[in-house]
Amino acid sequence: MKSITAKNIHKSFGGKPVLAGVNFTISQGNRLALIGENGSGKSTLLNIITGHLMPDHGELFGNELSCVLIAQDFSGKDDETPLKFLERRVQVIHRAVKLLGESGFELGPNATRLNEVCCGNLSGGERKKLEIVAGFSSGALFIAMDEPENHLDYQTINWLIRTITKFRGGIVFVSHDQYFIDQMANSILELESGTITVYSMKYADYLAEKGRQISGQARDWIIEEKTIKRLRKTVEKMKAMAKAGALTPGTYRQTKRQLEKLGEQHGKRPSAESKQPKVKVSDVELKRGKLIVAISRLSFGYGSNLVFHDVTAELRFGEKVVLFGPNGSGKSTLIRLIAGELTPQNGTARIGVAVKWQLMTQDHLEGLDKNRSALEVFQKTLSWPEHSCRALLARYGITVELVTRPLGTLSGGQQARLKLALIFAQEPEFLILDEPTNHVDPPTWEAVVEAVKGYSGTVLAITHDREFIDAVAQKLWVIEDRQISVWAGNLSEYLERKE
Repeated sequence: MKSITAKNIHKSFGGKPVLAGVNFTISQGNRLALIGENGSGKSTLLNIITGHLMPDHGELFGNELSCVLIAQDFSGKDDETPLKFLERRVQVIHRAVKLLGESGFELGPNATRLNEVCCGNLSGGERKKLEIVAGFSSGALFIAMDEPENHLDYQTINWLIRTITKFRGGIVFVSHDQYFIDQMANSILELESGTITVYSMKYADYLAEKGRQISGQARDWIIEEKTIKRLRKTVEKMKAMAKAGALTPGTYRQTKRQLEKLGEQHGKRPSAESKQPKVKVSDVELKRGKLIVAISRLSFGYGSNLVFHDVTAELRFGEKVVLFGPNGSGKSTLIRLIAGELTPQNGTARIGVAVKWQLMTQDHLEGLDKNRSALEVFQKTLSWPEHSCRALLARYGITVELVTRPLGTLSGGQQARLKLALIFAQEPEFLILDEPTNHVDPPTWEAVVEAVKGYSGTVLAITHDREFIDAVAQKLWVIEDRQISVWAGNLSEYLERKE
């Protein structure tokens, strides 16, 4: 059985260690989920095992075997066609086109659309499908996937799961989608403090084991604390006995050194709960019934491609609504129409009078200077004193060593946390969230969900994250046949009713 082994991999950036002795093996048939907090080095490790980045130290055995990277961001060129992109990346073009069609990608008659549009005009979901198909059609025996579920609707995620299940090689992937990890992973690689711990179990079993470990660490700390207290009293007695000549000084010093060593190793008391950023959204003034968004007789299209026709809908204060529909159905277009970035060809889409609102786009740094630090951006935007900005950022997991780094050097998850912090600090009464859980680790995911659930204002979100939709959605705006239909309840309830 063929495999790739990483042995003692080290990597630092700017003198700061990211990987500090990583060891693991991926073999044919393995489906390994790489788990770790944002900024822990997951993307760095995937880039190393796929040859896009060189380690500072360590070796890769079996790297003569091909391991292709399916990256977070589209690797093609905006001005090339999907066909040109595939021709550069795959061995057998007709197989790739067939797989692309199975993903739900609109090929057009005789696949002519592949040579008629530019990649820059495709939706985020369509570009992601192209990236995935290129990886699975490359002929590589191993595949590394960095958050492949981002931008994909639930139908496409199920297609991806089926595609992976048929793949005979080995896969290592980073994902923050619990449903996807549950379905795909047969082992967990936990990346923490620069090293890997391998858990040969399903994700649910891993979570249970981590819970036991955390509880056990807290329990062990308490036992050790009691041991130190008892030993401290013993040392005090032995000191008095040594002075009185009833005990040799060497025995006293040996016991004292034992106490000092135990005290140095003891450290702070571990929490009995997993670490989670404290995301807090300030309440806004209650304005129940206030009209937040009004859409009336809206029609819009790109050229001859009609996206919406005669759509009417409204959003009231306090409602939490998720836009739901397949990739390319017009979700992002509707957001841009509501935000005023696009103009309807007929009808209107507007935000209510004097509504204070904020938009979180998929590009978390959109509108921000990537060369400035989080601290600089917060002070400029909020006009707060430095200590207040630092305190808020810390609650969102932007630690003291990150607040002065350029935004462009932060990981995707860290950028997401920063953007959420900046949005929530401005206390809007209406939040527009475009894929808010992309790139975030499980603790941040939990924190974002709790923040949105506890938010008293209005939320309109685009997301393909099933768990997130079920947790926060009160209504779905389902986009189909160029219309919006309103369904009360969450995604699971909607799918059950559809079936």
